[in-house]
Amino acid sequence: MKRLKLMVSAPLFLSVWAGSAQAAQTQLCSNAMMSVLKSDARNQNDSEWNEDNFSSVACKRLPGEPDIMLGSYFQRRFMDSLDDSSQYLWRVVLVDTTTHQVVSAYTGSVGDEGGIRIDNDQIWLDTARYYLNDETRAFGVRLDIGHASRYAEGGASGYMTLFVREQEKLQPVLKSLPMNYWTNQGGHFSVTDEPVPIHQAKVYINIGNKISHGYRDLKLTTKVKDKMSDQYFSDVYETAWSFDQTLKFDGKVYQGFKAWP
Repeated sequence: MKRLKLMVSAPLFLSVWAGSAQAAQTQLCSNAMMSVLKSDARNQNDSEWNEDNFSSVACKRLPGEPDIMLGSYFQRRFMDSLDDSSQYLWRVVLVDTTTHQVVSAYTGSVGDEGGIRIDNDQIWLDTARYYLNDETRAFGVRLDIGHASRYAEGGASGYMTLFVREQEKLQPVLKSLPMNYWTNQGGHFSVTDEPVPIHQAKVYINIGNKISHGYRDLKLTTKVKDKMSDQYFSDVYETAWSFDQTLKFDGKVYQGFKAWP
């Protein structure tokens, strides 16, 4: 089973994600889809929790494929009795709605650790036009699982994974790209009692024209707002700037992401 690799271990403050959690509630699953996902969980989760409700679940119809639904869920599969932390099965599936069968899938794992917390409405399905070549359209699954820590000096969330379908398997070609992240300098203000500079970043993905190993480059634009820690939860900021970078496909995954220039 694949383990979600987090690119930044510290958490992102919660205010960034209020809108995402509310938006995710609109990606509801029909009763028919929930039945398919429950059956899938019983087959994939070999733990005592495989009949439990999903911690998070989302469904969305794939554009251009009226008989195919995209679904994703978390379900607990292990709990540590010492600290009550848990590991969760993470499934991403394509379901044929005419046969009610899973036709392609990915299996991963996420856990309560290092600034990550699993809760409700943390999965967002992104079916934007990610055409990696003329015949391949990827889709994204974003995990809003960053957790606020009182003394954090930086962190990330909105971890985006892009998938392509390879017959019965969903292959991740971009893994856990943080779409929102932040860092401060000089220590956390709740420790120092003095305002410190904060860099708050938001990433936007576009498709380039150049091709590497069969797939178009990903063009990332990162928009940054600089503010002081006493403006932490406000819309006030000192300066705004941005930088661009290009991720190239190496034949397996996209490589080259840098959080800061």
